[in-house]
Amino acid sequence: MKKLIIALVAFCISSGLLLAQKNTSDNSLENVRKTVNEKQPEHLLDGTSMNYYYQNGTGIHFEFYNGMIKYEWIAGPRKGHGNKDLKYASRKVGDKMYLMSWLEEAHPDYVTLLFNFNNNVVYSSAILRFGTKDQFTLFDGGIIENLKLVEKQ
Repeated sequence: MKKLIIALVAFCISSGLLLAQKNTSDNSLENVRKTVNEKQPEHLLDGTSMNYYYQNGTGIHFEFYNGMIKYEWIAGPRKGHGNKDLKYASRKVGDKMYLMSWLEEAHPDYVTLLFNFNNNVVYSSAILRFGTKDQFTLFDGGIIENLKLVEKQ
């Protein structure tokens, strides 16, 4: 009986510790969310437009305005398709180099682009149709043409 009581006490203590750890990690995740939501996204490329082309021949016309992006496929099988008024965030990572991303909830897609305007190249990483049975990833690069660069300070 004494062993049973000791075992039950040990079980209760370990369960309490596990619950405390779970609550701590949940609180930690909530703190991260709060911190992220409080940070205002930067829109350093507003006024910029360009076309960029992937090595497979597909191309996109891209514009930044008022903290949003607009794009349209201008070459390849998706020609004519696009979207607009998508909120974006950006960060300057070097001289004429920018990292930017956006969430396109309708598909759902999450896209990150790295622009190197010194060399007129773009690199993309995306999770497309995430959370669906059609989910796939994109990791590619292309060249930038017809660049109109407006850099915000």
